[in-house]
Amino acid sequence: MRIEVRSLRSAELGNAAHVVIERDSGVAVVVDPVRDVGQYLDVATGESVELTWALETHVHNDFVSGARELVASAGARLGASGAAGLRYPYERLGDGDEIEVGSWRLRVLGTPGHTPEHVAYVLVDPAGEPQALFSGGALMVGTAARTDLFGPALSWRFAHDLERTLKEKILELPDHVVVYPTHGGGSFCAAGAGTEMTTTIGAERAANPLASARSSRQFVIRALTAGTYPSYYARMRSLNQAGAPLLGPRPPVPPPLDLGEVDTWLAQGALMVDVRPAAAFRAGHIPKSLAAGADGNVAGWVGWLVGPERPLVLVADAAASGDVGAADADQVAEATRQLARIGYDRVVGFLEGGVETWRAAGRELVSYETISVAYLAERLDADELLPVVDVREAAEWHAAHVPGSVNIPAHDIPVANADLPRGMALAVHCGHDYRATLGASLFERAGHSQLIVVDDGWEGWAALDHDNP
Repeated sequence: MRIEVRSLRSAELGNAAHVVIERDSGVAVVVDPVRDVGQYLDVATGESVELTWALETHVHNDFVSGARELVASAGARLGASGAAGLRYPYERLGDGDEIEVGSWRLRVLGTPGHTPEHVAYVLVDPAGEPQALFSGGALMVGTAARTDLFGPALSWRFAHDLERTLKEKILELPDHVVVYPTHGGGSFCAAGAGTEMTTTIGAERAANPLASARSSRQFVIRALTAGTYPSYYARMRSLNQAGAPLLGPRPPVPPPLDLGEVDTWLAQGALMVDVRPAAAFRAGHIPKSLAAGADGNVAGWVGWLVGPERPLVLVADAAASGDVGAADADQVAEATRQLARIGYDRVVGFLEGGVETWRAAGRELVSYETISVAYLAERLDADELLPVVDVREAAEWHAAHVPGSVNIPAHDIPVANADLPRGMALAVHCGHDYRATLGASLFERAGHSQLIVVDDGWEGWAALDHDNP
């Protein structure tokens, strides 16, 4: 009776899908797969097992489900809550239903709160003892997923549902039960999640602030502490209920584009997305391109700032091989994969040769000055007229910030930059430098031409000895 859980992360989403493998029977089940299902097919091939089920814990707001892709690619059965409202064939599951995984079973547990149709799956061994919980967002490491995705009018009601879910169902499981959440640290679906991918019922009963709430009101207040979330969330639930277009196991690789083709797309309203690391972007980039490096959350920022119908042209590093016109295949593939996961399928291509192709054609490149917070402090001490713009979230700014700084969260820059002075430099910072570079690119798109990125950001400022400069 050999069983294993293999968790595959989507780091930019802060999520994980879980593959439950029962080797004796040669079957496997995937819980909450993302859209690029080739990774799960690879696990099944490597383990010589058949993917029999693709299970959903809830209708997702943060990514396109890969369950239909597994039905198409592997012949899996699709299971989800009977209240999910999916408009394609699936097995409607409810509290107490069981799914066979060889001699083990996955028992459905109704767990409303994060969403009204939410379910979790308890892995039960052949002796009938629960051993693991696939909790979706109903329980996470140190928290649970947000209950405000349906608007403020329903947030308290769903928080009360979550309280009942935790107290009457999930925390009634034995302490030894291992918890495998879908949402984790870095997910916009919750605040305060730990960095660990798994936990136990006992650990959460002892340390989760929601478990220790002394009253329903205190529970709700603690549950409703998550910050803002990307605007693309508003489209994702209905897209998952209708079913996104099938792409196959892996998103198609976009084609290379020459300068003429790029110019044509730009004339048609395409957005140029630079997926190189932030330092490379600051050293030289195509004017008014968006800095969204593939080493960070490309999808979250593109999904927050533009609609899915807009064509996207990627700019990547030149290939390490030195091939003329080639681009870094990993950067292009990672950016395309992230964007496909949120339903952004209009990646029309990437610029052959990247910025060097642009430069070789005699076209302008823009660069940003990069400074440390220590040098920023020196310039401010010298009374330089230098506005400091903090592009972190408002809660981060209110917790602590550079004195005199202006807070404009990065996603608000396109609509909230009008009061900033024109014709003088802006020093832009975040916690480190990813959001700072992204924010500077948005200020450039808004017409600011003198931009400085503070690359060690707030954490660097906090580390300075301000009493003994």
